[in-house]
Amino acid sequence: MENDSGFCSDCKAYTDVVLDHRSGDTICTECGLVLEERARSDPITDNGVLTVNVSNDNKKAVSCALPRLHKTLRNPDKSLHIAFESLGVMADRLALVATIRDHAKEVYKKADNRKFCRGRNCDAIMAACLFLACQEKGFPRTLKEIATVANGASRKEINRMKELLKKVLEVDSKTTNVGDLSRRCCSRIGMANQDMKAVLETLNKSEEVDVRRSPQSALAAVMYMIAQLSNDKSTRDLTLQDVSQAADVAVATTEKAYKDLYPYASRIIPNWFVKLEDLKKLCVP
Repeated sequence: MENDSGFCSDCKAYTDVVLDHRSGDTICTECGLVLEERARSDPITDNGVLTVNVSNDNKKAVSCALPRLHKTLRNPDKSLHIAFESLGVMADRLALVATIRDHAKEVYKKADNRKFCRGRNCDAIMAACLFLACQEKGFPRTLKEIATVANGASRKEINRMKELLKKVLEVDSKTTNVGDLSRRCCSRIGMANQDMKAVLETLNKSEEVDVRRSPQSALAAVMYMIAQLSNDKSTRDLTLQDVSQAADVAVATTEKAYKDLYPYASRIIPNWFVKLEDLKKLCVP
């Protein structure tokens, strides 16, 4: 039997500790803080049994601490499995493919291994992992979309966790490519393939003009332009609010971006889609 003690930074005192031989973690019996962490085995494939050596002198302290350490000592993988199940449900609600779901789990596992999740909003962390996984696999989703399945976590919380995760895990994720988003956003309002093509080309050309708007607000403005010039009556009848909702931006944001892009309409809208004189159909901001 071992007779162990160690200094706990949370308790700010020397306390009795227990050693989890499976994970190699030395754990404070007073607060449950992991004082020393050794190399872990794979929490998905390793289903070994936890063994802990405790001295007779420590039995009383450990028995008092067991309610606090129950989850950690009895099944240290339980919380990870619960998180994986939640991530799976979130991914299914967004109709994401298995590769994205599994990658989100990998990101979460890395964060969990670094003790990033302790004391933080787990729903926001899982949503941030899903957001990063979507980006890294080339199927980006907006924060607003991710927030709809985040069990109440706000876009602000998710974005903050996303930025923290990128620093902690040294993730260099690419920013959302609105070209990837344009087809999905256009589909929401029933745009025809020809209109979608015009939106994407106009969006790409808009990068050549000096308009400092976020890519997503530019997408909303371009969608509104093309909708007004469409040959399809139902598309022409779409309102600014309809387009803004489809692109997940505020109406006021779309209005400002539209005002900025309007003077460049003849330069950015492809001439195969509309004649120059037909640009007069565009609403004047």
